[in-house]
Amino acid sequence: MQPKRIILLAALIALVAKLYCAGTTTGTNDVVFFYGFGKIINQHGIAYAYANYPIFNHTPLVGEYVAWLQRIEPGTQMKMEMLPFLLRLPGIIADFLAVLVLFRIRAITGRPPWWAIGVFVLSPVAFMVSGFHGNVDSVLALLLLVAAWLALENKSAWCGVALALAFSVKVAALLVGPVFFAWWWGRRAWRPFLLSCAVVTLAGWFTGLIGAPRQFFGNVLGYQGYWGIWGLSWCLKQTGVETFQKVGFDQLTSAQMFVMGLCKWGIIAGVLAISWLRRKTDASGLFTTLAWVWALFFVCATGVAPQYFVWLAPFLLVATPGWSAAVTCAASVFIFVFYNVTAHVRTDRVQIIGGDPWTPPWVKPWDLARSDNPHIALWGPWQTLPWMVLIGCLAWLTMRVWKERTKEAGAGSA
Repeated sequence: MQPKRIILLAALIALVAKLYCAGTTTGTNDVVFFYGFGKIINQHGIAYAYANYPIFNHTPLVGEYVAWLQRIEPGTQMKMEMLPFLLRLPGIIADFLAVLVLFRIRAITGRPPWWAIGVFVLSPVAFMVSGFHGNVDSVLALLLLVAAWLALENKSAWCGVALALAFSVKVAALLVGPVFFAWWWGRRAWRPFLLSCAVVTLAGWFTGLIGAPRQFFGNVLGYQGYWGIWGLSWCLKQTGVETFQKVGFDQLTSAQMFVMGLCKWGIIAGVLAISWLRRKTDASGLFTTLAWVWALFFVCATGVAPQYFVWLAPFLLVATPGWSAAVTCAASVFIFVFYNVTAHVRTDRVQIIGGDPWTPPWVKPWDLARSDNPHIALWGPWQTLPWMVLIGCLAWLTMRVWKERTKEAGAGSA
């Protein structure tokens, strides 16, 4: 049997497995929050949600989607039992469609190898995030992948549409906006790209921009992450210094805000520099640029949630299959521990059923995973595994790009 058919069969099996998981579990806190957001938006409108609930930091499109989920049965609100499945359904479908897009990318570029696509299809990260978590991150990843594919096809306007749709799903997509703009600038095709991207973005953000512009920018565009759960912020918390002990995203100390601001603007400066440096790369090199940017973000960000790992997966896959497999393995271990720990929280005693911080509780079927600050000590150490692998990946990508530029400079002088 041809590799493509084997992988397609594996993708269908993964699709069914995710559907089963979504149909038999509740998911994480995010599902509960989305249920509450949907009720608020149905009762008072999305502008009210932005103005009165700072924790509502999602785009208008996502807010209206969860509100619609509760209205699809005329005259009634959907029961909580149905919303978790339908909330995860778009991400499950997105994972399958991403495989089809990768087939097309391979036909154009010869990358990634079949074994790497197989790892992507059977990734435990994708299964846990799309099948269990309960958010829209896999949809974001698909749209960004489609935007990169359309760049390969030299379709600037449609690339702008796909990128704008990604902006409308999660504003995290803004991070790679400069990469696409600079790339199209290098080909003197930035005008149709920018026009289509701007129009669709404004349409997607319209209700937030008109209804509650200040709160929309503050809640959605101003969100800087969650301190104390990832990378540098977790390490600083482990020092025991009082000023770094607050966990969360609001009412942080001035020292925490300084570090978060430094990391945020450092990432932005790095992305702008990388985008300009790589503006004239070929179409295949665009994936290396995107992988480089995402690796920079994951290494330097002060707050990374487990579901974010699907964002960079397809770009690492095409750019560097070996590091993609390494990141997938490390992230799978961390995310499994995270869900397995938080799915067995004993809320009455604020404890976990089972071992010490490095020993997760005995594996049991998951239903609702509650991620609460008191339990970070139990799963937090495990996030260092993918973080360290990503540091290695970032260093490797940086050296690879440096060698490529050095080689090009040598060829040019000759």
